[in-house]
Amino acid sequence: MKITSVTVTPATYDFGWAPMSFCFVAIESDEGLVGWGEACDSFGCTYAGVVGAVVEQAFAPLLVGQELTAVDAVADRMRLFTRRRLGDAWIAAQARSAVENALWDLVGKSAGRSVSDLLGRARDSVEVYASGTFLEEMDAAGHVASFRPLVERGVQKAKSRVGPNWQRDLDTLAAVMAELPGVEFMVDGSETFTVPTALRIADRLAAMGIAWFEEPIPQNEHAALEILGSRSPVPIAYGEHLYGREEALDCLRGGHATVLQPDASTSGGLSEARRMAEVAAPFGARVVPHNCAGPVALAANLHLAASVPAIRLIEYPIHLVPVWAAFGTTAPFAPEHIVDGHLRIPDRPGLGVEPDVAGLAAHPYELPGDRVAGTSVGLPDRFVGDV
Repeated sequence: MKITSVTVTPATYDFGWAPMSFCFVAIESDEGLVGWGEACDSFGCTYAGVVGAVVEQAFAPLLVGQELTAVDAVADRMRLFTRRRLGDAWIAAQARSAVENALWDLVGKSAGRSVSDLLGRARDSVEVYASGTFLEEMDAAGHVASFRPLVERGVQKAKSRVGPNWQRDLDTLAAVMAELPGVEFMVDGSETFTVPTALRIADRLAAMGIAWFEEPIPQNEHAALEILGSRSPVPIAYGEHLYGREEALDCLRGGHATVLQPDASTSGGLSEARRMAEVAAPFGARVVPHNCAGPVALAANLHLAASVPAIRLIEYPIHLVPVWAAFGTTAPFAPEHIVDGHLRIPDRPGLGVEPDVAGLAAHPYELPGDRVAGTSVGLPDRFVGDV
């Protein structure tokens, strides 16, 4: 089949406490089929218009008119034509992820098979962990109330986020854990801390039995990551800001992390996320995909988990449940569809989820201006080290 058009649809969903943007890509073929992809910038897609411009101006001209018989060949063409101009990381990789996943969706629909069937399906469902908000945003009772519906569906793992006032946050977390016995917890540091503070926090987390400490310090501080990885008493997790197999290998070789978190909507696409996952085994690293975007990104990461035997757990961000309902159709992602802590892999042709075009139109994209994504405090003052 031949690619006939590439269309970008950004959208903004206002949660009340903050708006969050999303970037969807539709690729149409001469068979009349439409493949959908979605980009994620690790927390939704605040600059969805910028990501969309990369798709429209850099990638679409390389795609329209091309024969689509194998996704990897077309994806490699995109990367090779733009690598020396846009690079392989950040917005270029995020935008390329949306395009590649749309291509996989298109190929799957043309073949009448799900993407993970095409790749080789290892499982029909995958365990999820409940991904919560920053601990500073609510008291312990509020966090317990947000986790409990998933715990009642058999979810046995959960993650909370700490901020600059980490001592108070960990006291809150201890109270949450006391109310949810039997639930294993992880902690996300959102790149907020310096090494000394991260190690102090890690000591507390080890005493609390926390499973991993995610992104305690900025991803680009490689020397610091080596120190942290060698001294932390709890496993360190990174991956949502890693772009491709080579960056994953650098992370693992440097001892930066023992939990790897690729994201099919961020890392360069489904194929690249699979390559990242597959290099973890020789380093004894656990692979748990990151996921924090709309319904198409979730579907892509579910197919990632379904096609890599080593992946046994995936992130399920609680606050995005209404987004999946507003923007997606055909795939049952709501909490009531979680059974014994597991979510089924979509088995319809392609990725198995169709964006609700009317739902996207009802949430037009808004430029972020000086708005930032994150907690009530905001992110800029979270990235200056310790307070």
